[in-house]
Amino acid sequence: GNSAEARQNSAGAASRVNKTLGRRHRQMIDAWTPYGTSGAIPEDIAEDLGLPVHVIRPRAGELVKRGRLFEIGKRKGLLGCDVMAYSVERPKGGDA
Repeated sequence: GNSAEARQNSAGAASRVNKTLGRRHRQMIDAWTPYGTSGAIPEDIAEDLGLPVHVIRPRAGELVKRGRLFEIGKRKGLLGCDVMAYSVERPKGGDA
């Protein structure tokens, strides 16, 4: 909502997330690195780290925007849908 209390709660939550974001980004890069050029989908990383996939996906998007993770194409996810795979290595020829 737009109440003062809601805005304060949102600001507090954002502050807590921002304090751990650097650590979480390093954790994501470390988790994707062993996959090399073949990359991995967020479900793989979630399983490796024992975290829910909804924690992994936003971090992947943030790292793509920062140029630290690269989209390398889509693969079948655990539910049978195509999901983006990422790699810490830039695909040859630029973007995927």
